[in-house]
Order: sequence, then C-alpha cells, then structure tokens
Amino acid sequence: MERKNKYWPAVLAIFVLLGFFASLLWQASWPLLLLTLAVLGLACLFPFRPRLAFAALLIIRTGADFLTATELFSLGGIGVNFTSLTGIIVILLAVFSLFRERAWRGLPLAKPWLLFLGASLAVSLFSINGLLSLTELLRWLSFFALFVLGYSLFSDGKKSSFLIKSIILSSVIPALAAFWQLLNGLGIFDGERWRLSGTFVHPNMLAFYLVFIITLLLFLFLNLKRESLEKYVYLLFSLPLFVLLFFTYTRGAWICLFLVLFLIGLARFRLFLLSFLVIVLIFYVGFLPFRERLDSLMAFSAADSTVWRLELWRDSLEYAKDSWLIGHGPGTSAYLIGQHRSPLLGSSEPHNDYIKLILEVGLLGLGAYLFLLLSLL
Repeated sequence: MERKNKYWPAVLAIFVLLGFFASLLWQASWPLLLLTLAVLGLACLFPFRPRLAFAALLIIRTGADFLTATELFSLGGIGVNFTSLTGIIVILLAVFSLFRERAWRGLPLAKPWLLFLGASLAVSLFSINGLLSLTELLRWLSFFALFVLGYSLFSDGKKSSFLIKSIILSSVIPALAAFWQLLNGLGIFDGERWRLSGTFVHPNMLAFYLVFIITLLLFLFLNLKRESLEKYVYLLFSLPLFVLLFFTYTRGAWICLFLVLFLIGLARFRLFLLSFLVIVLIFYVGFLPFRERLDSLMAFSAADSTVWRLELWRDSLEYAKDSWLIGHGPGTSAYLIGQHRSPLLGSSEPHNDYIKLILEVGLLGLGAYLFLLLSLL
C-alpha cells in the first residue's frame, strides 16, 4: 500500500495532463471524441492495471491508424492528430513506469537508444524545418517509450506471453476491415488493382504488419507441444492473414515473409521448410496474379514502381550531398524531396528508411541507427 501511495503525485499529474488534453477536444466529431476519451481513460487506468491498459492501447492504435491525418486540436499553432496524441500518452506512461518500476536500472540497449536520440536531437538544431523535426523527434521518442514499457511491464516469460497474445489480438480489427474491403472491392487503387489497407493508411503498412503477426503465429505454432490444441488455433488464425497479405500486393512484404520462414525452416524445422517451398512453387505456377506481380520486379518497366523507386533514391542521394554529415533535420526528407521534384513525379516520401535517415540525420545519425540495430541483433 505504501508503494502505491508513494506515487500518488505522479498519478494525479497524469490525470491533470489528460484532463487538459480532453478539454481541447470539444470541436471533434462524436466518434472521434469517444475514441480519444477511451484512450485517455486507458491512460488513467495504467497506474492501476498497466499491462491491461497497454494491451488495450495497442488494439486501439492499430484499429485507428487511418486517423493519422485527422487533426484533433491545435496547440500553439501545432496540429495534434490521434497518432500524435497516442504517442504523447505513451511517452508520459513510459516516464511514469520508469520511475515506478525503476526500469532504468539494467535497461537493455539504453546506450544505443540514447546515442541515436541524442544524435538526432543535436542535428535537429540545424534543421531546415524545426516544426517537422520536433514532430519526428517526438515520434522516435515514442518508439523508445514503447521499448521501455515493453521491458518494464513484460519482464518474464508469463508476462511476455501475454504481450505476444495482445499483439496478435490487435490484428483482429485491421483484419476484419481488410476482409470487408476484399468482399466489397474496396481499398486503395494503385492504377492497376485494388489493394487492401485495412485500418492502415497504406497497403504497405498493413502488409508488413501482417508479416509480423504471421511470424508470431507460426512461431507459436512451431514451438508449442504437438498435443497442444492451442498451437492449431494459431495456425488456423494465420491462414486468412496469408490471404489478406496477398491482396495487399506488397512485394517487399511477400519477400520479407519468405525470408523469415525460409530462415526459420532452415535453422530448425526442415519439414516445415520443404512444405513451405512446395506451397510457394504451386502458388507461383498456378496463380497468375501472384506470378505477374513477382515477375514485374525483374521487368524494370518504366510504369512499374520498382523503376520509380530507383529513380527516387538516386535523386534523393543527390539532395543528401548538400549535408552528408548531419542531414537536413529529422522528419524533413519528404519536405526536401518535394522542394526538388515535381508532384507529377509521385510521392515525395523516400520509401527507404536508410535513405530517409541519410537525408534527415546524415551519416552521423545513420551510424547511430545502425549501431542500435546491431546491438539489437
């Protein structure tokens, strides 16, 4: 009891801050208002039931990614959308958790994370757009906050199992939305075909999210005991997600999943690997849309997105030459590309995280990011 009472000022501070955010939402539509208040309510629940609140936040966040561009309110001339508000809440909860659980003691990867964030903060002082850099820094900080929450809340096997199941459960709403799009011919039209996006703003985001969920499901299926009924539930749940992944038509995600499953099978499950390769071969030979989509990677047609991306990356590296070492500021890559390339040439997003980092934080930030990745591995 003393431990809980010790942190009542922090709990009160969270309530006050969330009440402040709630007071700014009076102009929002009723559905958006209710959804946002639900998130704020979960944040208030966090000090008492942290793991349950965190799992519910995961589910709501993946089910509402399409609200990324919807402004909730303006604060000091800065528009705050649902994604930004969720990120701010996650950062606040991570700070609270750090002090309550004393999670900074022995926090893994703390130095690589702080090196990357510190380097990004330093180069942002020379940003070509300070507002974009501040927004991007907060986004990266929210990723670190999620890492902190994951470590502090799910430190042992039983708790980690709860986290994995919560992540899998978070795919239900996006999957149902994607099936609705599939059955009704909806989604995002890319000029040739309708591509599923579910609750995400772009098919590619849904695709890589599905790769992550499918990997978790198959990991559980392959590692649980053969007599366990639960393992077959995970396998059955993964099958419709394969269907949805195909209809995103995201070739990069297809290749990513192939590599993941190939390495898993090669390392331990040889029969699984053989079965998987046979299924892929049958699918490639017998299903024309799948074969055409993969073959287009090698065609290098001017109309294909592969050629467009290669040209975009070449141009982006030219723009990076102006500031190789420190870049142009976090979050400024699309802004920078848009200043040099006509909108008629397509999206100004770099479509490559490494080129994005070179443009934004230069070789200094990219080096810190690669150090973080290597430390994780």
